[in-house]
Amino acid sequence: MNENHKEHDKEFTIIVNAREKEWDKKEISYQEVIVLAFGEYIENENIEYTVAYSKAHGDKNGTLTKGESVKVKEGMVFNVNKTDKS
Repeated sequence: MNENHKEHDKEFTIIVNAREKEWDKKEISYQEVIVLAFGEYIENENIEYTVAYSKAHGDKNGTLTKGESVKVKEGMVFNVNKTDKS
């Protein structure tokens, strides 16, 4: 067996809420970032998530909203906040 043979998917190290996470897809969605941050995504009208990112392709910064995704880049930073509106 050749252990140097890896799958074609590149593994990225991204930062989610100041913690390093491994990600092996070219894109990451709003919900996927939230799961990395909190361990789950709760669909609830009283819970609001804010997903901001920086160090994306072209050194762009931005935000993700429900249904959106962004291309992943090595070292990309995500800040995820959860607010309970009740």
